[in-house]
Amino acid sequence: MGCRRQPRIPMTRPASLCGMDAKGRAFVDRVRVLNLSRDGALLEDVSCGVRVGDVVALRCDETTRRFRVIWNQPGDGEGRQVGLTAIGPVPAIAECWLPAAAPDDYVRPRVASRRQRQRYECEIAVEIRLRGEESPLWVTATDVCEGGCRVQVPHAMQADTEVNLALWLDGERVWMRGTVTHCVYGCGTGIRFRHLQESVQQRLNQVVASRVIKVPDRRESVAEETPLRAAYCVTS
Repeated sequence: MGCRRQPRIPMTRPASLCGMDAKGRAFVDRVRVLNLSRDGALLEDVSCGVRVGDVVALRCDETTRRFRVIWNQPGDGEGRQVGLTAIGPVPAIAECWLPAAAPDDYVRPRVASRRQRQRYECEIAVEIRLRGEESPLWVTATDVCEGGCRVQVPHAMQADTEVNLALWLDGERVWMRGTVTHCVYGCGTGIRFRHLQESVQQRLNQVVASRVIKVPDRRESVAEETPLRAAYCVTS
């Protein structure tokens, strides 16, 4: 099951995406809207440097509305696909043709789970150090397995970013290296552990073995959609 909260209207409509890039320069990018709902939009052919967490404005026909970027990925063409969640109420000019608020029955096709290891719920303090940054990030891991963890960070992190992180395991700070695998606004940031020393791996395995509550794969069944949807709604 996907994390959509509203029905979407399929379309292929040109639009303008406006905002500020990472260097503080304004941009206007010509994109295409693939579908639209009261709470979000899916774009393709995005060539500007928007990042997860950025606030942008989308101009489509005579309507302009602010959105937040929640994910992006390579598209079928030269540009990228970008998922947006709306900020603020629906403009009056669009109220008459957008679909009414209602649960969406969209189900994302899934052949098998991508997870290689079972995850377990946790609440572990994590210290993250980024290259070139003097001050560390103090965050909390919300689930963990032998190969990685999911943390809640105050800002978006790019995929493939290398980090040094320390997990407080049974009151002791254990250092390791990791790589950011994904960052979904409102749902957390995934980090894969790399090059673990044998002693660190053993400590991590012991902590995981002591956990009881498993984290279900959110796309395996309809019943597992609720926890993710709640986290998504809070940040919309």
